[in-house]
Amino acid sequence: MKKPHVLTVILLLTAGLVLAACRPAAGEATPTTSPEAVLTAAAQTAEARLTELAQPTATTTLTATPAVTLLPATATPTLSTTLTPATGTVPALTQPPSGGTGDLAQYWADITIPDGTNFGPGEAFTKTWRLINAGTTTWTPEYSLAFFGGAQMSGPPSVNLTSNVAPGDTVDISVNLVSPDQSGNYRGFWKMRNGAGEYFDFAVFVEINVVGGEPAPTATPGGGAGGAVSNVALTVDDASPEDCPHTFNFTATFTLSSAATVTYRLDAGSDTPGFTFELPAEVTQSFEAGTHSFPFSLNITSTVEGWVQFHITAPTEVVSDQVAISLTCQ
Repeated sequence: MKKPHVLTVILLLTAGLVLAACRPAAGEATPTTSPEAVLTAAAQTAEARLTELAQPTATTTLTATPAVTLLPATATPTLSTTLTPATGTVPALTQPPSGGTGDLAQYWADITIPDGTNFGPGEAFTKTWRLINAGTTTWTPEYSLAFFGGAQMSGPPSVNLTSNVAPGDTVDISVNLVSPDQSGNYRGFWKMRNGAGEYFDFAVFVEINVVGGEPAPTATPGGGAGGAVSNVALTVDDASPEDCPHTFNFTATFTLSSAATVTYRLDAGSDTPGFTFELPAEVTQSFEAGTHSFPFSLNITSTVEGWVQFHITAPTEVVSDQVAISLTCQ
């Protein structure tokens, strides 16, 4: 019922606007326009407006965007790599050495000359070990790495440290050596020694193969009991210790009247029920003429009464006297 009134108002307003727009400005000629044309245009304008108002108003629906929760990035796991000591790749010391009192050393790495390196006869080389001061004393320049037994390979009797090494620190110690002239496998043992000349209960060794050298001469009888091999002996640092477990440190010695390839091992026995010795493997090495000595160690963790002896099986078979040992664990 209200639409006719609205239409009438719109027509009147539109007509007024059209007449005002068509009124000429001052000084201009008045255009000739028929009243019917004006009314027709006004009616069309009003109809278009009514049509526009009659259209439904578009409804805009706002869809809420869900909030995005950002989770923290998952950390990439760190891979732990254990490096094996080798020439050119030396592992970092990631944990302190096992503690002990007094003069103690531990092996950490071969910096040069891995075991079993091949050399020609008479080749000069430098062997370097990295050791850890595992004890409670500070090593001073009066401490040295001293030759202890086996093949000396023209090395010096000892090499002194050049600076102090505090407990827990490492030190690289080098020895200048020369490969023997004869073909074969050679192993030399070296031990740390303090300023009083006392050896540590620990040894490192250098082991090489000489390739293309002179053949080792065949041992001939002579030079004492057992032919080319004589003075075979075995000693122990403490035969009846009171601490348990305990590491027994042995020293084997023998003399060759001439250069020879020697095969040797440790033998042991015990009547203690249930006890078994864990002995090192048999070794074959070439030695020059002279007296040779080198260490053996046996770590015993339970009560035992028994014996140990040094046994050479080639070039002739000779054994040392049996060394009696005992250990009582509470």
